Amino acid sequence: MTKFINIFNTMKKHKLLIIILLISSCSQISEREMKINETEEVALKVFNAQLSGDIDTFKSFLSDDVTITLTGQLDISQTYDWDNYMKMAGYFGSLLTGQIGGEFKGIIAGENSAVIFADGKMEGAFGEYNNDYALRYTFNSEGKVSNIKEWLSDILLATQLYGQNIKGEHINEKNRFEK
Repeated sequence: MTKFINIFNTMKKHKLLIIILLISSCSQISEREMKINETEEVALKVFNAQLSGDIDTFKSFLSDDVTITLTGQLDISQTYDWDNYMKMAGYFGSLLTGQIGGEFKGIIAGENSAVIFADGKMEGAFGEYNNDYALRYTFNSEGKVSNIKEWLSDILLATQLYGQNIKGEHINEKNRFEK
């Protein structure tokens, strides 16, 4: 009987040790998770500085050779270096009436990049300009942003900022979703 009690107590100690190990391993954040959390935190700081127009803070997060790409098919849709991006941003700002603003909607982060989703809240020269944005911030090995890539609706920009009359019309309304 004593032998049985000793075995039982040993098993209890092993179970307790296993439970302690499981709990401690679950509470620890892996190095990868810490890197993802850091990337997310810095990307949000970059986004907030960019959105608020805090140029000094925004630039402090960027590498010296940063490139900024605006996707789409418009005249401003291209890849810029810092100086040319600032010229384009001045031009873009001239097409807006009132405050530049937006609302953060979400973030997806990895170890070296993060995509931020936002809704624009602005007024364009030709009407409300509440575009949807996705901005990918890519970080280099020094932790600086080396590339920003921005997606938005070309059609909304063309109609609300350039004043172009773009309307999607199908030839035959009854058959518009058929071949």
